[in-house]
Amino acid sequence: MSSTNNTKAAAIPSEEILSRKWDECLSNVIVKSGIGLSVGIVASALVFKKRSWPISVSTGLGLGYALSQCERNFNPTLVPVAKYQDKK
Repeated sequence: MSSTNNTKAAAIPSEEILSRKWDECLSNVIVKSGIGLSVGIVASALVFKKRSWPISVSTGLGLGYALSQCERNFNPTLVPVAKYQDKK
């Protein structure tokens, strides 16, 4: 009887799993686009003579990478898996 109570208490509700995935996705978007923005600002100031396109490109790359990670988090079947054959 106690084992069924433990499994019910240990089970995580689907709303909680979805909430954690959205939280991770949102934090990835903020962090990675912020890193891209800062890299773009530094590159623009040091290398590209204060032009604006490095800021846009690096922010877009960070945002795209974060969104692709979100997509993999919500749909893990999209992740390509390498299949190895056993040598016989």
